[in-house]
Amino acid sequence: MRALFGALAFAVAAAGCSGADLPKGWEDAERVSLNQGECEGNPYEGEQSSVQVSAFSKGIDVACRKAHFRCEQEVEAFVRESDGRIDLLFQPVDMDPGTVAKCDCLYDLTVALEKDPGSYEVRVFRRWDNLNEPNEPVKIGSGSVAVP
Repeated sequence: MRALFGALAFAVAAAGCSGADLPKGWEDAERVSLNQGECEGNPYEGEQSSVQVSAFSKGIDVACRKAHFRCEQEVEAFVRESDGRIDLLFQPVDMDPGTVAKCDCLYDLTVALEKDPGSYEVRVFRRWDNLNEPNEPVKIGSGSVAVP
């Protein structure tokens, strides 16, 4: 009985991880951990998002500065890879919020990706929640990097 309960608990947990609302073309992307900074700044005062990509001994650091999302909105990250190109998508955890904050702000988002030595092209995309139409990923920056 304990084994059955354990298997059911694992199945429920696994199903919860795979239920991300991803856009077309991103269905096989993998969730990666990220650090989300404080909600700061006003996206309507001309501050632009920027992307910095750098190598470290075991991979790639990606920093997206001043990413535009709603206030009090938790963000998650997904990665997909193909032939030396890495695409990173930032989007809200809750894509269908029942209520939202009545403000937007800017977040610093950082991701560390473990990668084998080699050259990579990294493209970073942002997507808002489903209350926005259209809601396709928007490219906010890119960079090339060589992992030693």
